[in-house]
Amino acid sequence: MGAERLISSEEKWEELKKRLERVLTKGQFDLWIAPLHFLGVENNALSLGCRNNFHVQWIRERLESKIMDIVKSVFPEVRSFNYEVVPDDLTLLGDTDETDGETEEFDSYSQELSNSDSRKPVYRQIAFQDIIKTPPSPFNPRFTFDHFVVGECNHLAYASSLAIATGQSFHVSSLYLLADSGLGKSHLSHAVGNYVVRKNPRLKVRYVTAEQFTNEMIAALKKDRMELFKKKYRNACDILLMERVEFLSGKEKIQSELIYTIDELLDRGKRIICTGTKLPRDIPGLREELKSRLSGVLLAPIEHPDFDTRLKILQKKAQLEGVNIPTRVLEYLAGTIEGDVRKLESCLIGLIAKSNVMSLPIDLSLARDVVATVYERLPQINISAIQELVCETFKVSKNDLLSPSRKKDVALARKIAFYLCRQYTKETYQSIGAAFNRNHSTVIYAVKTVKRALDTGQGVIQKHVEYMSRKLKAKCAI
Repeated sequence: MGAERLISSEEKWEELKKRLERVLTKGQFDLWIAPLHFLGVENNALSLGCRNNFHVQWIRERLESKIMDIVKSVFPEVRSFNYEVVPDDLTLLGDTDETDGETEEFDSYSQELSNSDSRKPVYRQIAFQDIIKTPPSPFNPRFTFDHFVVGECNHLAYASSLAIATGQSFHVSSLYLLADSGLGKSHLSHAVGNYVVRKNPRLKVRYVTAEQFTNEMIAALKKDRMELFKKKYRNACDILLMERVEFLSGKEKIQSELIYTIDELLDRGKRIICTGTKLPRDIPGLREELKSRLSGVLLAPIEHPDFDTRLKILQKKAQLEGVNIPTRVLEYLAGTIEGDVRKLESCLIGLIAKSNVMSLPIDLSLARDVVATVYERLPQINISAIQELVCETFKVSKNDLLSPSRKKDVALARKIAFYLCRQYTKETYQSIGAAFNRNHSTVIYAVKTVKRALDTGQGVIQKHVEYMSRKLKAKCAI
């Protein structure tokens, strides 16, 4: 009977993994779920074997709540998890406890915990405080001004947010942070909250998304508690931080209440920060009065970070994680991941995590694997990518590059673009010329001119070619 139950549980575990593979991303499943060992179910707890304490911590903090519903669909009796740290070669169901190479498998923290008997797996049941943490803070402790990387793309937003937090500027009392998702709006909002709570805890800071504000107001109306709602956001508020105001589109009554709230706070000299992905005037279904008030504050846009800023972000993140990552690897990530900062940091954490879980060195090969897992493809160098890089470097438009213009900076940019296309793509002279509205003989002449300049060590051209070649190599790890 015992053997039958074990087989049944093993089959359930395999079914559970199949379901998790369908609902989790490929990266999440491959890195965190696939290496797990099924240790059994006892006392309504599912016991799982992890490779090291980093693996345990990540599952508990990042994935446990996500997978619990799936777990219950296969093991309905499960109410909690137990974790054990076990190396890959540990015999889980046999009588032997031989663990060759165990010390190499555990991270330093795991070794410290198991010094008394290095062969005993670390066993830990979820404690009550792991489930209920009070009091909850609305501010992410990692989102501070010290952790925010400042570049040309976000300098105004950073300086303005800091001015709001310190209250030292008489010219900045209200701010609208404008940016696409994942560029740092929430980081700055939380940084203001963290700064004020630490430096002046007597001030009342209200952090809320537009959706939360809406839901609170609807609940207050239903329960006839609008006076309490108004006091919370008007009388008992020194700094209002409201995220994603575009959610208010079309919600007339909510907008009216927010207009009154903003007026009341500004009249009393209070501070306000709102964030959005669109300019107030471009948000459909927004009342003109609200557009006017949001447009009348300081507008601080956050642009997509350039290569140098992305590199600084990665360096800062690696420093905060306490991990030494080779410069070439960081340059590769900074050149490859050109989207939002969240994706950039996600790939870096994935790289560190895979290195820890799989006991692999952090190198360019591992970085390529992580990026390929997250994005399922690596960027390719093509004519379009080179045109974009050349335009960015020389501060010219693509229309200028393709036009008949013979201006000195445009002509130089075009020649170097021809050379790079021949160096880093397999395109013919004819296809390169066609992409720039030129004939093949023009491309041939330009490529020869650049080669001659490089051979003779002409400083300006050599500097530009080396710089752009370095960025292209970092981007695609060629």
